[in-house]
Amino acid sequence: MNITTLLKPTVATAMITALMITTGCVTAPGYNAYGDLYEDVYKDNKVYKKHKKAIKNVDKELYQPAIEQRAANKVSNMGYRVKDVKYKRGDSKIKVKATRGSKDYKIELGYPGYQVIKIK
Repeated sequence: MNITTLLKPTVATAMITALMITTGCVTAPGYNAYGDLYEDVYKDNKVYKKHKKAIKNVDKELYQPAIEQRAANKVSNMGYRVKDVKYKRGDSKIKVKATRGSKDYKIELGYPGYQVIKIK
């Protein structure tokens, strides 16, 4: 038996194994490749229920202030002085209390476009 006949299949097997490991085809038992991708879509799964409080805190600490700041910038660029901005996650409106001159105004902006819906 020649050594080259044994070497070629061994090298080919080693290359295939290395490619499978680096591309993620070989994983630990019980791993779901799509579970991480669609985790926030299915709110009734175990991981979401376990970490529900942490996920909501991240939303409040990161996303909500950025949305409120952008709404405040939009209203202040319109010539108003912003007093208060309120936004709830999942709501399609951002409520802004502002003043111009000596009058108080309540301005509703649409989310995510930040277009003016109503000025009272």
